[in-house]
Amino acid sequence: MIPPERQQGYLAQQVGTLALSHVQSEAPMARVRAAAWHNTLARLGVPLPLFLVHDVGLLLTMPRSSEPRIGPREEVLAELRLAREVRGHLQQYEALLRAIAASEVVTRISGWRLRDELVAVLLLRVLGDVFHRFPDPARRVVVGELPLDPRLYEEADLVRHFTDFPREGLLSFLRFLVSPPQSLSVQTALEQIDPDTVRLLSIFTPLGQHVEEGLLEAGLHPGVAGGQLDLVDLYAVFQSTESNDVASFSWDLLPSVLETRRATGVQTFSTDGYASIERRGNLDSMVLSELAYEDELFELKFAEGELYYYGHEKQRDEERRLQYVLVDASPSMRGLRQVFARGLALTLCKKLALAGEEVWLRLFAARLSDLVRVSRTGADYATPYLLCYRSDRGRNYSRVFRQLLVELQRLHREERRQIVVYIITHGQCHLPREVVQALARVAYLYGVFILPSTEVELDYLDVLHRHQIVNEAILLSRQERRDRALEIVSDAAALQNRLRTAGR
Repeated sequence: MIPPERQQGYLAQQVGTLALSHVQSEAPMARVRAAAWHNTLARLGVPLPLFLVHDVGLLLTMPRSSEPRIGPREEVLAELRLAREVRGHLQQYEALLRAIAASEVVTRISGWRLRDELVAVLLLRVLGDVFHRFPDPARRVVVGELPLDPRLYEEADLVRHFTDFPREGLLSFLRFLVSPPQSLSVQTALEQIDPDTVRLLSIFTPLGQHVEEGLLEAGLHPGVAGGQLDLVDLYAVFQSTESNDVASFSWDLLPSVLETRRATGVQTFSTDGYASIERRGNLDSMVLSELAYEDELFELKFAEGELYYYGHEKQRDEERRLQYVLVDASPSMRGLRQVFARGLALTLCKKLALAGEEVWLRLFAARLSDLVRVSRTGADYATPYLLCYRSDRGRNYSRVFRQLLVELQRLHREERRQIVVYIITHGQCHLPREVVQALARVAYLYGVFILPSTEVELDYLDVLHRHQIVNEAILLSRQERRDRALEIVSDAAALQNRLRTAGR
């Protein structure tokens, strides 16, 4: 266990580096968010100095309603009495920050709501290579995570904290950072970030209203809320050019489905009398005999939701339907097949989730990948997972679908789930007919076959309840590719309405 005094010393040392910060912000939460970004970077093995995380992070997240104020803290630097050489390096650092702020990438993404994990990964993408090339081994020394208490940063004496610790390593890193090769490396890494990918990752992060309002009042865009993203997947997204193609295609599709809303399924009875007796309701509609219980028993039943109420409205309890989306990730799905398949899968997941369906996502090649549950409020895990997942183990479709059959039979038997399985693959996905027949007995099967090299000649095609074929001519045209994907998504949505009406 790290002694508290060492943790406090590390905090003071990092806070002291803020004396060199050049991006000015009046927001009280700015330094707290910078500490959160620093902690995430440290977990990824890149504990950058807090002043650098603070400055570049704010440029990535500050709204462009007003130009960011970039410049040294002259009153602080005057007390530090830094050498002329160091002041020269700080001038070069200011020029680097201005170049970052003027970048087209920063201009676009700074207006979006980026959660803290995403900001930290962007900082890693921009500054990570410079950090790894810096020769000082002491750069990796991390004593502990920085606390996120605003008072610790508002009341900090930057001059005292800066002078209390050795500064040679910090100033050496500053000199290395602003040298022409490293400065150019930072700007090049920034320009390689695809704004469409960043935006796609940022839209599925809704916040609590009080959190959002507090950060907006502070002059910052809201950051993290809810569960944690997988940082490894998130970083891998920005290392792959294929991810950018999938993100671009997804943006062609998503605007058409983001307005989807779930129907409530509530029937209201306007005439006198009651429609039903329910377990939920207002106190004034409680069945009077419930008041006869002893106080303690009444309170227990109230807490457990076991009291009866008269109901004017009757909620239609829909059957537990599961939407299971399977995406082929084998090496044969590279190129346009992969772009179409993953863009379609992401849009389909979002469409179904917004309609109130429970959606599970898995990729497959030689085996089934880990399961990802897509939430209605945002595909927090599914988006980076879909963009970056890669399988290098060949393919074994027979094994994959036998494994799937065992899982679906268990869900159907033990949980009485009604399951719709979407299989997004290509025209050479050969499966044993008896396996597909067994799957069709426990689930509704919807196949999508992309860019077949020849006519689709699969002996189980007639076993599928429904299937779609996407040919090469469609994939080669951006407009036709978009229209065909949206047609499939609309067909899937119509299918849900039919199944719901039929009570399947």
